[in-house]
Amino acid sequence: MTEQTRNVVGDHARVDTVVQAQHVSTVNIHQAAAVVHAPAFELPPERAHFVDRTEEQARIAELPEPDGANQGTPQVVTISGLGGIGKTALCLRVGHRLAERHPDGAHYVDLDEYRRDGAVDLAAVLADLLSGLGVERAWLATDFRSLARQYWARTRGGRRLLVIDNARTGAEVQPLLPASAASLVLVTSHGPLYDLGDTAPLELALAPLSTDHTAELLRLLFGDKRWAAADPATVHTLATACAGLPKAAEVAGELARRVPHRTLAALAERLTAELHQQGSRPVEAVWDAAYAELGDDAAQLYRTLAECPGPFATEYTAAALLGQGLAATEDALAELVAAGLLDYRAGGYRRHALVRGHADRRARQADPDGTERADARRRVLHWLRRQSARADLVMAGARLTVEAEVPPLPGVPDADLGTVKSQALHWMEANRQALYGAVALAHDSGRDQDAVALAESLWTHFLDHPRHADAIEAFAAAVAAADRADRLPARIRTRCLLARPLWETARFEEAATAVDRARALADLLGDASADRRLAASAIDFHGQLALAEGQWATEHRDADTARAHFATARADFDAARAIHQEIGNAYGAALQTYQCAKAAAAADQPDAADLFARAYQAFTGMPGRQRISARARFGLGLALLRAGQFLDAEPHLTAALADAEARRSTFDEARIRTDLATLAERTGHPQDAARHRARAAELRAEHGGVPDGGVPDGE
Repeated sequence: MTEQTRNVVGDHARVDTVVQAQHVSTVNIHQAAAVVHAPAFELPPERAHFVDRTEEQARIAELPEPDGANQGTPQVVTISGLGGIGKTALCLRVGHRLAERHPDGAHYVDLDEYRRDGAVDLAAVLADLLSGLGVERAWLATDFRSLARQYWARTRGGRRLLVIDNARTGAEVQPLLPASAASLVLVTSHGPLYDLGDTAPLELALAPLSTDHTAELLRLLFGDKRWAAADPATVHTLATACAGLPKAAEVAGELARRVPHRTLAALAERLTAELHQQGSRPVEAVWDAAYAELGDDAAQLYRTLAECPGPFATEYTAAALLGQGLAATEDALAELVAAGLLDYRAGGYRRHALVRGHADRRARQADPDGTERADARRRVLHWLRRQSARADLVMAGARLTVEAEVPPLPGVPDADLGTVKSQALHWMEANRQALYGAVALAHDSGRDQDAVALAESLWTHFLDHPRHADAIEAFAAAVAAADRADRLPARIRTRCLLARPLWETARFEEAATAVDRARALADLLGDASADRRLAASAIDFHGQLALAEGQWATEHRDADTARAHFATARADFDAARAIHQEIGNAYGAALQTYQCAKAAAAADQPDAADLFARAYQAFTGMPGRQRISARARFGLGLALLRAGQFLDAEPHLTAALADAEARRSTFDEARIRTDLATLAERTGHPQDAARHRARAAELRAEHGGVPDGGVPDGE
């Protein structure tokens, strides 16, 4: 019955006949008109074409049935994701399939239709929902609180389904929840609704469709005829251009219908340009609206996020881009997430590929001369340069560098790097993509000293976690930056850095070119201690290259060539050690003793163990040299193992393994475990040997083929 004809006693009883009596002699009997309100099904139609989201549909469908309570909080499912990713389509598909479970009606409300100046008119929303529940306009309450009470009374005890589209906050959702635990509410939003509390038992964040599923959707949108004639490679190109957004695929389908004479190749070219370069109005309409309502800080951060190197930003790098403290930055990031313009996953803030294009166009519109972006780029490079230098200092202690540390970035805090080597190394590893990318960004931005300094700070991390392709690209950019700046020490140092990943990937000729040029430039240095130290470093790298070439020749059974290279390496290391001794650099002299030990071990010379022992003893007495001390101890243990001194070798190899595990250096761990396996076999412990070899094999498989053993590399 409608609100005006129902006579209610308590909550449930209905009186159809009403007796009015003033005097007993006068009785008037009225029969109420029976106006019946049928449950309304007000969901919009499903999308004609829908793919994937199988897991999300199953998780919603498998929500446990309510315990039968008539009152209480309904089941709430929040579905968040980028505009155009298919949130509404998923809700409608699920709603139509679950309609039979909700016989008291299904309703849909788009909050954006009630939004004025960013705020939703919740009274108007409640009024429309109550109309769908059978309440005529004349019987609606006139104020928000009364409307809310009327809505809760009307929904009490029912089994209804409600879809709330485009919510921005939990506060917009709470008053619209039916007063029934047997009801289901599906809510879409761009970002998580943090202020909804624990009301939602299920929170789903939609990721972009896979390329294969996008191609499947395109097939449905194009129709079988176009698909049958399609080139699968071109369809894949189209799907890639859509970047997993169903809305972009729909634009492609509409474009195909509008210009049916175009080939798929031409369609792919036009769609790629429209989506990634010019911007598609149907796809970007929701992003335009979200951007228009951002606060100043969030809008500025949105425009400058592209200046952050690497695939994602953190709170700290975002603060550097914005030039503000963490509190203001966190507020701006939260605003961007809530607006659906940013996504937080896997430890960082990321943007969808098409959103990046939208942000770039907004940046060029608001900042035509690029000043805002250049300032943001300068700040983030400054911050990354400082943090990487700080982390490297914790990991390796004071060592040879040609660029000075920069002061803190005003207004932006330093990162918490911890106080021990493993913590600093972990920070470097977590931020490695940004740090390697920053070298190229600095070079491309003309910030040559930043490029060189960043490359220097990556050195210790590279030794522990060698990623050769990244290192070669970054160190080559640093060489170019040093040459452009015409800074002699930087030109020498960066070439030495570049040579190592080259020779470790058997690119010996390129490595030799870099090292020979470094030694030639070193001849131009003066007699100051710093200059002589840098010259000794160039000699050391020449020796390291010779050692690597000798090891390569040994592996390829060229003993004569190997001996010649090992002799060259030993001579270079002796020469570099003499320079360090002359200038009073105890660490440099100890390091070259360690290098001599490596050359001696490679050539099977009897003094290898003695040299490793001398280097280890020297490093042990130096503060902050735990890393190289551990490597020298590993070398000592290996030399003793090869000499058959098994009992003496065991404690050194075991200690080296513990250090590698603490540093999370999988490269060193695999090599040490291989040698510990050999030791276990020779001392009659086959189970220990099998355990070490199995773990080493796991590490090789996980990290791209770590060598089976050998003498550890130096600084």
